[in-house]
Amino acid sequence: MSIIDGLDYQLVMREFKRAAIHASGFQLFYRTAANEEADIVIIFYAPSGDERTAEEYDQILSNIKKTFISSGFGIINLLGIILTEVPLRARQFCLEQDAHWIIDLSERRLIIYENQPSDFLGLRNEIELLLENEQYATSMSVDASEHKVDYGVETSEKPLKGGWITMFNTAMVAINIIVFIIIHYGIFGDTDPLLEGGALNWKFIMEEGEGYRIVTSMFLHSDFGHLINNMIVLFFVGDNLERAAGRTKYLIIYFGSGIIAGLTSISYNMIKGNNVLSVGASGAIFGIVGAIAYIIAVNKGRLEDINARQIILFTLFSLYGGIMSVNTDNAAHVGGFLGGVVLALLLYRKPKRT
Repeated sequence: MSIIDGLDYQLVMREFKRAAIHASGFQLFYRTAANEEADIVIIFYAPSGDERTAEEYDQILSNIKKTFISSGFGIINLLGIILTEVPLRARQFCLEQDAHWIIDLSERRLIIYENQPSDFLGLRNEIELLLENEQYATSMSVDASEHKVDYGVETSEKPLKGGWITMFNTAMVAINIIVFIIIHYGIFGDTDPLLEGGALNWKFIMEEGEGYRIVTSMFLHSDFGHLINNMIVLFFVGDNLERAAGRTKYLIIYFGSGIIAGLTSISYNMIKGNNVLSVGASGAIFGIVGAIAYIIAVNKGRLEDINARQIILFTLFSLYGGIMSVNTDNAAHVGGFLGGVVLALLLYRKPKRT
């Protein structure tokens, strides 16, 4: 079954009727009351978010409302549900007039922006339940010539919801493990594997021009315990960030925080005159923690399966452990954390969701 099957069922259960509409990708449901009031729900399937312009979308809805008004209904309550894989493009359809919600098909989430009503006839909770129910597939196609929605079959791609492993975060964990195996098991012979592999050191960067070390050092770890500790944290915290912010923003925050952490580290050690090698994904991980902390604050203290108390305790324990250890690059941790907060502030926009 598709997600539209679920929406269809919920609307019919609320005594909505289906009506034909000569516009590709649109479905119309309505119910009327004796007081000349009509409730209308329009489902618009727009996978790429640019199938129509906002003006065309508005014109279609206006024509529908005019039809009901001409039939004697003086009060029109209209909700447009836009199904898309590109919410940023589809946001153009969230007009100021009426109510317009977005269902993000790729991440199985309902997005309700600040300028939109938070509920419509109790449908908000029902849509949430539909999106959490994996029997409803979000893979669909539109047959434009028939002006119908063709319900597709469920794909093997895992939705970005709690309980599923996210793609990019898992890839980061795998890359770190693979690099550790390659670096520590023989490709550099008797030389220092961390130095040759691209560890962070301000002299090599400032005097030798080896700026690539700011990135390569993010994937190096001193020993197995260092790797495992970082990967356990990244696996769980990074998963939350990727589901909350999306894949592209996750990558920007991960690499951006790691780079900021590296720049902070070399600046601090250069000022102090410390000729040390720094390695590890912890700068990027602290950036993820900072981003999650900001997102949790925006979402009033909770985000899916992680809450404010957990993230605060994790940060405090991690920083305390770093302060107590002489081998920990605390400058990178602090720089990464602050970098993550700033990047989340720039990139994350809170949608009202179910």
